[in-house]
Amino acid sequence: MLLAVLVVCIVLFVVLPVIGATFVSLLSTLLVGLVLGAIARVIAPGSGPMGCLFTSLVGVAGSLLGTLAARALHTGSFARLLLQIGAAVVLVVLLRPSRGAKS
Repeated sequence: MLLAVLVVCIVLFVVLPVIGATFVSLLSTLLVGLVLGAIARVIAPGSGPMGCLFTSLVGVAGSLLGTLAARALHTGSFARLLLQIGAAVVLVVLLRPSRGAKS
């Protein structure tokens, strides 16, 4: 009985908060990424056609890459935002289809 109570306490006070914090972090990164995709298109518009969905996905990828770089460099939140924007802009420039490309 005591072991069962201990397991329940560990799950309630250790495992679930970690899962919740990870989920909130992932959700905020995804939402920031959607906005960063739009910002990246404004900063580097280019001439190639790029739909809203692809722009959003590139923004999410840039946001994730910027977050990874910020964690590796141990930066603050403002530097993390700058790294996310920079990564999104670079990805938009690199992944933007050219006008002459045939699908």
